[in-house]
Amino acid sequence: MRRYIYSGSTAGLEQIEYDVLIVGSGIAGLYVGLHIDPSKRAAIVTKVDFEKSNSWLAQGGIAAVIDPSDHFESHVEDTLKAGAGLCDVTAVETLVKEGPDNISELVELNVPFDLNPEGELMITREGGHSCRRIVHCGGDATGRETTRRLGEIALERKNLDILFNTYLIDILTEDDKVTGAIVFDGKPKLIKCPNIVIATGGIGALYNHTTNPMGAVGDGIAAAQRAGAEVVNMELVQFHPTTMMPQKGQIERRFLISEAVRGEGGILRNHLGEAFMQGKHELADLAPRDIVTREIIHEMRRTGRDNVYLDVSSMSEEFFSRRFPTIFGECRKFGINVPEDSIPVRPAQHYLMGGINTDLNGMTNIVGLYACGECAWTGIHGGNRLASNSMLECLVFGRRAARHICSNMRNVSEITLSVSDKPLSGGKELAYDFVVKKRAELRDVMTNDANAVRTPAGMAHGKAFIDELLSQLDAAKLETRAEYELYSMATIADDILTGAINRKVSVGAHYIEA
Repeated sequence: MRRYIYSGSTAGLEQIEYDVLIVGSGIAGLYVGLHIDPSKRAAIVTKVDFEKSNSWLAQGGIAAVIDPSDHFESHVEDTLKAGAGLCDVTAVETLVKEGPDNISELVELNVPFDLNPEGELMITREGGHSCRRIVHCGGDATGRETTRRLGEIALERKNLDILFNTYLIDILTEDDKVTGAIVFDGKPKLIKCPNIVIATGGIGALYNHTTNPMGAVGDGIAAAQRAGAEVVNMELVQFHPTTMMPQKGQIERRFLISEAVRGEGGILRNHLGEAFMQGKHELADLAPRDIVTREIIHEMRRTGRDNVYLDVSSMSEEFFSRRFPTIFGECRKFGINVPEDSIPVRPAQHYLMGGINTDLNGMTNIVGLYACGECAWTGIHGGNRLASNSMLECLVFGRRAARHICSNMRNVSEITLSVSDKPLSGGKELAYDFVVKKRAELRDVMTNDANAVRTPAGMAHGKAFIDELLSQLDAAKLETRAEYELYSMATIADDILTGAINRKVSVGAHYIEA
């Protein structure tokens, strides 16, 4: 792995100074930004805008112990059970205990949570949870409404700049301490900054079938890794069991059918109408995601079909359209007359459990470098994320990271940003056709060889392809965003396949079939 993917010299580049740089504009990044001391100058770097994040697309909700009949111990137990023995118990307890306070803060920030007739937070249930503890916005638009509201507040903060259409290339360090970053907004720039938070989300664009936006290439994780940060458990990739089969005219990203639909009574059936999850797990259709995903794959193989069906006929049209307006509209748009018609579904890549290794304050092993949200490994999700714990993680550990930065602020005036007339790296230029071809081939390889069900032969095949691609990219001169993204994708693919090969036994979302 090369230390820098930027191939030019740093001398002569425009320089900007910030006390804190946050990379990513989903819920984690925005929430960090809103908790930075107003006297400090901060910036949020986002490669497009607020709407192109995993947070914006999140449907289900946020899990927290709010109902009087619920208990911290129950939420902890459900999380540990879903995590298949790989969770950090202290991190899980921290998440659960600090969850309600963060929900209260969102309420104070006027995030538009759905309320019951008594004016209290409406609470629902999702897969893997032993009781109702999920709060939501707009029925099935929690991520969108939460991100929208936090973004509105962030744009009003005088100490917080939002750098739209800006791409992180490299993190700069001296003696294992952060000094700044190289970013790209049509041209490369230097940002002098002693505190950087990576909140860049997931890696779904490595797969042909994903619920993630196409910009989710893992670039923040890869940049942190090149800077020396420890990256762990990358083989633990979650596949959501129910994404709608692509209809004519749909984009590459798969439309997610929230687990909350099954929480409200949806039943998985095969083409013969058989409820095949019955008897497969004590929670049947509400079993943890890895189990439901594999059972769907097995059922598709057994029946020779490309999908199964989600039967939602137990719900009235009035209830379904009010509770799941986004899903209702998407189905109707493509001629699926829910709730009378069943929804054709199949698994797709959805979430990364592994990531940049952090402590309970989001700190990495590099001084001044933090990570939070999906790109971080806090130990909360273990081998398989419990539904709706992800947005809660963004809140709890985003706030903890911001508070730690503010209490241990490294001042920009105290660091030296080294610049050089010499190129940081070099090599031969890449042809545009090569980049496009290799990106498509990489996605095919990951879809076939690093999917929800893996084989030793497949993983070895995938690793050989990635090894060859990385050797070509290591010898290349990288100058465009497409080239930077391809290098990041290859790095993350190598992490996933290497981890999958080294983890010899099936656990959680990592499942090996002989």
